Amino acid sequence: MVYQPSVKGFLPYIESKHFSYKSKSLALNPADYPAGYLRIKSDAEYHLFIQGTFQRVLPQGELMRLSLDSIHKKFRGEDQLVFTVYSQDLKGIPNEFSIERKMPMNSESMADFLSIKRRGSFIFYQFFGFSFVVLLLFIGTLFASFPRYFQTYFRFSDWIHWEVKEDAVLKSPFAFPNLWVILTLSLLTACISFYNRLMGQSNLASFETWENFQSIGASLGYLGTKVLVGFLLFISRYFMFKLFTNLFRLSQVAEAHFFKTLQTNLQFFFLLFIGISLYALYQGPLVSINLSQISYLITGYFIVRSFYLFQVLRKSFQVNQLSLLAYLVLMEGQVLVFGLRELIFPEYM
Repeated sequence: MVYQPSVKGFLPYIESKHFSYKSKSLALNPADYPAGYLRIKSDAEYHLFIQGTFQRVLPQGELMRLSLDSIHKKFRGEDQLVFTVYSQDLKGIPNEFSIERKMPMNSESMADFLSIKRRGSFIFYQFFGFSFVVLLLFIGTLFASFPRYFQTYFRFSDWIHWEVKEDAVLKSPFAFPNLWVILTLSLLTACISFYNRLMGQSNLASFETWENFQSIGASLGYLGTKVLVGFLLFISRYFMFKLFTNLFRLSQVAEAHFFKTLQTNLQFFFLLFIGISLYALYQGPLVSINLSQISYLITGYFIVRSFYLFQVLRKSFQVNQLSLLAYLVLMEGQVLVFGLRELIFPEYM
């Protein structure tokens, strides 16, 4: 629940609408949960309020269990209690903010519980199997049909040579092999975004339960949407480069910047997805990777890439270095604020 000053009361919390609120509340009747506990594990320092009254500080990283029976005795006569957590930088609810009860479970209930776990594991492994096959198909097609482009895009030595070689890629930015690379890159980012949703770490509302993932149409629709948005995003970057290089009188830089952006993104996100996949498969479906740390890694990559692009373009073209620096600060700064991080991890922005 969230407090709405306009009605002077609490209304249901909607993740996509109330994401930026600094406090989140849980309204419940403790009598409905005998021998129950309120379980809170904070990913930051929170302040806990009950019925609008401050109770205690919840230190970061500590697990706290509060007896609902004891709390009900303290607030006797009140049927509904409102538990509120507040933080200046609150983003979503805490990692664990739930009710814990010990309940007897017969063999039939236990069988149902285990079957749910099996369905979750099935979806988890099917996702990685599907991703590996499709990505292998895309990259294999590039290798078999366009070997020169494959060697150019996966030339990791460019990171230390700091130069733009004269490649056919620069002459025809929208040649079919380049579009194929853009499509592959869009699929990579879509797969990482889908894994983020699969592990339940996203604060968006379109995939809230495992049942959503059991629909092939819903899962493919989500992936297809992300691929389409990513593809349009990468294509539009070229026109942005052309526009701003003309404004900064760096017209010869646009094609090289576009190529280097695709090359570095393809190399980085290919290695990133392989790393996430291998680690996730090793840990299993019940261990969730902290993707907030991955989002910081992506931010670090874009910062390092900005310095790399400045050195490459400065050495490859006779241009005004101050104009080049201002251009890159503007264009690469847009990516840090929006761009791929927003596409993959919108909840960490």
